[in-house]
Amino acid sequence: MQERSKRMLFTLVLIFLGLAVLQRFVSDTAITTIPWWVTAVIVAAVISGYMWIRTSLEEKRAEAEWIEQEGSVYIRRMEHERQQRSEGEQ
Repeated sequence: MQERSKRMLFTLVLIFLGLAVLQRFVSDTAITTIPWWVTAVIVAAVISGYMWIRTSLEEKRAEAEWIEQEGSVYIRRMEHERQQRSEGEQ
């Protein structure tokens, strides 16, 4: 998990530096008339949305896996009880 955080921080730093360089060396185009911090906030919002979607999909997968495991435990218990009943009847 820490590796992912480090990678994300590194990516954000690179984006920040790239935007700073872009604003410094490109003159009077549409992207540079916006303050650099506004662009950084927009990029951060997009990245945050992407991470939210990715995390929610991972949580859904983990929840489905957990439900499947709990279901198999329940089915094993039912089979065990059925087996005990059939042994008790004999």
